[in-house]
Amino acid sequence: MAQTIGRLSAVKVAKVQEPGYFADGGNLYFRVAPTGARGWIFRFALAGRTRDMGLGAYPDISLAAARDLAEKFRTLVKEGVDPIERRRADLAAQRVASAKDLTFDQCARHYVDDHEAAWRNAKHRAQWSTTLNRYASPVVRQAAGGGD
Repeated sequence: MAQTIGRLSAVKVAKVQEPGYFADGGNLYFRVAPTGARGWIFRFALAGRTRDMGLGAYPDISLAAARDLAEKFRTLVKEGVDPIERRRADLAAQRVASAKDLTFDQCARHYVDDHEAAWRNAKHRAQWSTTLNRYASPVVRQAAGGGD
């Protein structure tokens, strides 16, 4: 039996308010949560396991965009690739690529900025920054071949 794709319309998606899952076909569902949050779900089965993959919130992701994403992920499932794991791997690769562009000093500054709220007093904040700048940065620069 052939799958029907395109059961939903943009007008119907915009109007639906009651909680539930609304099938568009081709493993694509529009979900309205009991809280009223609305978004797209791609449901697939791979290796005997059924999984739901969030595609994004509505209206940030339109019906047309959700259908495009579902098509892309259906292709991956047909190839035996878990689209959730593929997305995780792609995001990890992007984070690694962007991290390679950071210098040690930039990374140290980000670390201090992200963690300084947990340090109890200004002395701790100053000690972290000073220690990293005075002792760690020169060693890392020299090890990287940047000299001093």
